[in-house]
Amino acid sequence: MAVLVTLLILTVITVGASRIDFGAANMLIAMLIASIKASLVIAIFMHVKWDTAINKIVFLSSFLFLSLLFLFTLSDQATRGMDGANERTRAPVDKEWKHPSTLQSHQ
Repeated sequence: MAVLVTLLILTVITVGASRIDFGAANMLIAMLIASIKASLVIAIFMHVKWDTAINKIVFLSSFLFLSLLFLFTLSDQATRGMDGANERTRAPVDKEWKHPSTLQSHQ
């Protein structure tokens, strides 16, 4: 019963946190609360708390790879604007573009 109450309280905290603007920390707070709730569900309702050591290792290693996925995704998102776009030079265009079928051919 305590786990159910804890999950319900964390759900209320999740809804409350979604209504408040924490700026750049919004995603971090949401992921932290979701990770706590997922850990409780895995440990208690999936009986990993009372399972063998090898199954615990498998679950923990899956979380390690999931965290690596999030790390690489977030680092990609953070560096999207740093591809050297401001170092590129564009050639000036002196005329409007015209479709080739409207041009007169020189023969």
